[in-house]
Amino acid sequence: MIAQSRKVACVTVAALVAMLCGACGTDQPDAAAEPTQNPTIASGQNSSDARITVPASYKGAGKRFHNVDPDSVRIVSTLGVASICLDRPGRVTINEIQPEMSMGEIRVESFALVPSGDSSDGSKVPLSGDPVVLDRATACLPDDLHARDKAAARAALQLRVRKVGARTAVAEQLVLRYMSEGHPYEFSLRWSIALCAPDDDSTRQCKPLR
Repeated sequence: MIAQSRKVACVTVAALVAMLCGACGTDQPDAAAEPTQNPTIASGQNSSDARITVPASYKGAGKRFHNVDPDSVRIVSTLGVASICLDRPGRVTINEIQPEMSMGEIRVESFALVPSGDSSDGSKVPLSGDPVVLDRATACLPDDLHARDKAAARAALQLRVRKVGARTAVAEQLVLRYMSEGHPYEFSLRWSIALCAPDDDSTRQCKPLR
């Protein structure tokens, strides 16, 4: 009887030890107890930063050039067709514009911002390889035909682009890499560029308009 009581006591103690060890586990934290992280803040960004955007009605546009010789340069402007703006008043610095290619290679050698209300073609705006600043006291407004200060919020892009090599080069969009309040961001602008090689009438973007 005493032996049986000792046996039961040992089993009970062993069970308690097992339970305690199971509760302790390893040094790995309990997944359910891990704090949730804000992905925007965790990636070095902030939800209050001004960010580049486009007017709500913009669906995409582009420019094509025919008979472009190897390693030739063209000036591309989005003035009157495509504008960028900020989602709130603020200031951002555009450091780089990278074409997203689908064929060949296009290199952006320099770029500038042109006021959206500029009555010229923007050709007198100096182009350099330096970053450019978009500073706006007005956020991107809804597409209201009667909005008087619509142009004050917007800016167009002007680019100096080079077709690298002899073959046709096509970019489907432009990726703007910029800084806002010291945080890095990217914005993809649906603006296609086609630099067509001489006598290329097979590439879709290079076929003659009818």
